[in-house]
Amino acid sequence: MTTTKLPKESFLALAAVGWADGALRQNEATGLLRAAQACGVAGADLAAIERATKERTSLDASGLGGLSPAEQVLTYALASWLAWLDGVASTDERETLGQLGDALGLDRPLRVRAAAVANDIACLPEGGRPERYDFVKLVERMHERMPQLGG
Repeated sequence: MTTTKLPKESFLALAAVGWADGALRQNEATGLLRAAQACGVAGADLAAIERATKERTSLDASGLGGLSPAEQVLTYALASWLAWLDGVASTDERETLGQLGDALGLDRPLRVRAAAVANDIACLPEGGRPERYDFVKLVERMHERMPQLGG
């Protein structure tokens, strides 16, 4: 059985990736909040993420220590999806994504595989739309393609 749970800190890091190009667009904010809800975030933690969609946040403020290997990869996969949600990832977004990968301790091949899994789901019918992106399917596909992560 796989889990779709992620802590608030993962989503604060995702907000930082979204803000990297100077603006967090409405579709990015929608996708981020929907992902947080789908991954079990609620209450005050969800409110903190919502604030991070309205006020620029930095990757340093996210506090990513203590994530399991599966949570690290899922965080990176979601960040990859979010960075490309508007159709293009700016240089700043790509740099911040690289910094996130470093902060998570993920090597390059694992980053590439995580981004590919996120793209697999984005390519499903209507998967490019934040309100249609299937987060449960993302977790399932991640565990199918990377069973060594556990869950």
